[in-house]
Amino acid sequence: MPVKVTGYIRPGNSRYSRSVQAIARKRLDLTGPVSPYCLLGVEKKAKVLGLSDELIITCDNIPAATTIIPRIAQDLGINVDSHRLSPDLWEITLTRK
Repeated sequence: MPVKVTGYIRPGNSRYSRSVQAIARKRLDLTGPVSPYCLLGVEKKAKVLGLSDELIITCDNIPAATTIIPRIAQDLGINVDSHRLSPDLWEITLTRK
């Protein structure tokens, strides 16, 4: 039996549309030489993270991956989740909750 459509709710007009938000996942590749400018870029991108957005950073620099980037996130009140993908490669996810 065919379904009859009787009305249309435009996006943004539903009372439920405000509760559903798209999660933005941004990627940043810091493999190779890491300079202070790269780390300032991490800080700049982390500052503009929206609620529940994620910044996924791939990094092969040990000090940046283990201390500097987590410290930047801590100073900004952002959650850090770090995974070691190989002996010299990390994936660091910054999330604002």
